[in-house]
Amino acid sequence: MKDITLDFVARQRQAFLDDPKATAAANSVAKNGAIASSLNLELIRSLPYIFEIDVWDEGITNQNRTARCWAFASLNAVRHNIKRNLGITENNFELSQNHTYFFDQLEKSSKFIDKMIKMIDKPLNDPDVVKELRTPIKDHGMWYGFCDLADKYGVVPKYMMPDTDCSIDTRLCTRLLEQKLRLSAKQLRDAHAGGAGEDALYDLKEKQMEGIFSILTRFLGAPPLSIRFEYRKADGTFVKLPEMTPQEFYKQYGGMDANDYCFIVNQPKPGYPLGKVYAEDPEKARPVDKRLNLDMDTIKKLVIESLKGGDQVVMGCDVAQDSDKDSGCMSLDLFDYENVFGTELSFPDRETWIAYRGHNGSTTGLHIMTFAGVHFDGDGNPIRWKIQNSYGTEYGHKGFYVMDDSWFCRHVSSMTIARKYMSQDLLDIFDGKAEKLDPKEFF
Repeated sequence: MKDITLDFVARQRQAFLDDPKATAAANSVAKNGAIASSLNLELIRSLPYIFEIDVWDEGITNQNRTARCWAFASLNAVRHNIKRNLGITENNFELSQNHTYFFDQLEKSSKFIDKMIKMIDKPLNDPDVVKELRTPIKDHGMWYGFCDLADKYGVVPKYMMPDTDCSIDTRLCTRLLEQKLRLSAKQLRDAHAGGAGEDALYDLKEKQMEGIFSILTRFLGAPPLSIRFEYRKADGTFVKLPEMTPQEFYKQYGGMDANDYCFIVNQPKPGYPLGKVYAEDPEKARPVDKRLNLDMDTIKKLVIESLKGGDQVVMGCDVAQDSDKDSGCMSLDLFDYENVFGTELSFPDRETWIAYRGHNGSTTGLHIMTFAGVHFDGDGNPIRWKIQNSYGTEYGHKGFYVMDDSWFCRHVSSMTIARKYMSQDLLDIFDGKAEKLDPKEFF
């Protein structure tokens, strides 16, 4: 068939009307929606919420109408460490995601203005300039971005910089920051056209950043410069820590130095063999810039060792695929879309799925969560995983999800593993010189 004909439409319409299963499925989808009509209830019953290894079962957070999952997942792992290191008994102890978001937006604004200065001689319709102006700033991020922010600005308890109306719905803040940054680009280009040199442009940048800071403080509040933290231990002892900076609080108790972790991916792609480490700029790559490409069996063993050690594992995945918010279940067999919609939909394996951009082009994950537990079959093989999400307590098992191993193998893209759980052979690969990756292809 070259073009769609009216005869084709008529034949397909009649075939649909003559098929009672097809019309019954259509009626169900129209009335109840595709998810409820396709949901495999037997599969849900086969995934009980119980795990042989379970490292965390409290304090689910809620990113609300934002894309800050990367900050929530990373802060969940840090607060786990802080609770453990200090012996805090409070079940709902949280760190301020608002604090991290403030400095994330401040840093991204600064980097955007720097890019505009570097591209100051390019015409306004240059593809690189157009790309930056189209999306000057967003609230997306990754674990390694969080590490840079936490190392520079620290973390604070949530009560010291609580959520505001903006931090639970960042859309207006993003729009105003975009407007300010585009105006800043115009001011820089106007100044350059008027003869301003590089030093004058960076002086202008400081004034523009004052405006960015002004916007952020109105939306989010002013970030604290010091912490006076008090808490109670399990034995009832009341503890008052000496006054310290957010950076000192993070470094002394947070237990997440980026240099102590390896960023691991599974990308079975041509040109990127497994068992090697990659970086965009191999000559200047820091540990957080490297991507160790490993097979799934090795990755699962590393996650299990981390959980056995009592540590959560931050991971990236495509949570929108084959998962159900209400039940909190994640499995390749969760939805019977093929029978409901009457056509083939399943990809044969992960490699093919990735090759055809099944992750929407993302190779590190569209959503960031943490592994918090695992359960095994009689032979010691992992069959389901406990997942801590940041969608609030109304979904899943009071905010926790259950992932079966098929979902792990298909949709988990990346994770951070502490070096202490890595074999020396793997550390030697990670610490060695990285091979170059193309960010357009690998991410």
